[in-house]
Amino acid sequence: MIGGLEMVPDAAVAVLDEDGGLTLTGTDTAQPVFSVTKMFMAVAVLRLVDSGRLTLEDEVSLRVPLAPSGITVRELLNHTGGLPDYATTAPYLDAVARRPDQPWGLERILTVALEDGRSARGRFRYSNLGYWLLGTLVEDISGAPLEQTLAALVFGQAGMRSTFFPASGTGLTGTGYDTRWAGPAGAAWATPRDLVIFLTGLLDGSLLSAQSLTAMTTTVPVAAAGPPWRKPGYGLGLMIDDEYRIFGHGGGGPGYTSAAMITPDRRRSVAVIARSSANVDPTALTLRLLQVDT
Repeated sequence: MIGGLEMVPDAAVAVLDEDGGLTLTGTDTAQPVFSVTKMFMAVAVLRLVDSGRLTLEDEVSLRVPLAPSGITVRELLNHTGGLPDYATTAPYLDAVARRPDQPWGLERILTVALEDGRSARGRFRYSNLGYWLLGTLVEDISGAPLEQTLAALVFGQAGMRSTFFPASGTGLTGTGYDTRWAGPAGAAWATPRDLVIFLTGLLDGSLLSAQSLTAMTTTVPVAAAGPPWRKPGYGLGLMIDDEYRIFGHGGGGPGYTSAAMITPDRRRSVAVIARSSANVDPTALTLRLLQVDT
């Protein structure tokens, strides 16, 4: 039981308090976390910024020719590049349903996404496509596959022992779905334990310079997030609600939903990964366990 919460069937939960007390329920085996991956990607990019290998204002197309011209690293990270998405398009959903174990690569993702048309830069428009482009950028700069770079720059640095970004053929769920369909926007697997450790390391300075952490937590408005969010904004790979005073990200895809959040004072961090069969909303449960006024 965690703060009055009994174990939730088909869900795993971790709560880490400021005194270092860690409470777990459910499995401690890595599961898909989908868009929670965006926090890992943002940290990888910002660690490359900290090392002087790129800047947030670099034009991505200069390193990734497939990228639309003019868009900067910062705009991909905070979804203000005007790029469309592909995740709800009919061709993408049909392909996932017919060939769940044969994920597309960037070129096909790009083609399908751009059929929906670009919008003006500068305003928030959630786009998984942007994180695919960032994945290619990270690989170009590091000279290594994304799974290796994330392991070195993020997972190992944060002490995340079970988290991984799947190499080809290693991201299959029990139903035969390959999370690499979500690519750099959402293919990672993690445990709730690793997620709360990551969030604590993110805010205590273990992963990023003070300048990069400030950039990551500087938000643009998000107009249509809907409940349970009250005053949401988006930083660099990070959802922030100024009324709840929480940082984090949620995720969802075939078979799983997830949420991982922390209070800015690091008083408590919470992560939930739930199977679709679980009768639980990970974001709502996370807010409850963070003990914010909902």
